[in-house]
Amino acid sequence: MKVIAYDRFRPGVTMETITPLLGEEVANVWRLWKLGVVRENYARADEPGVVIVFEVASVDDARRYVSDFPLSKAGYLEWFYLPVQAPLPLESLMDPSVDVAEPYDRTTTR
Repeated sequence: MKVIAYDRFRPGVTMETITPLLGEEVANVWRLWKLGVVRENYARADEPGVVIVFEVASVDDARRYVSDFPLSKAGYLEWFYLPVQAPLPLESLMDPSVDVAEPYDRTTTR
């Protein structure tokens, strides 16, 4: 399951507040990225913060990973979670005459 998690600074927290922990925070996310737990990581464009796409079994798993982040442990961030899935059945959105039969992958191999 993919879970999109995004954060927001708690009131009174500034970039200066979090700067001492950023190296440790980034290293933690990088370790999870190498494990395949973090699939994507973005800086927010609307305000300071990040958006992380997790590949986990549940929202609770994403919460557990986030709770181990140094900035979360310090109480500097508020997190929000959005579990997402493919909008199935996709075929229902298509023209009924479109061939959606197996095999789905019709690439040729040499």
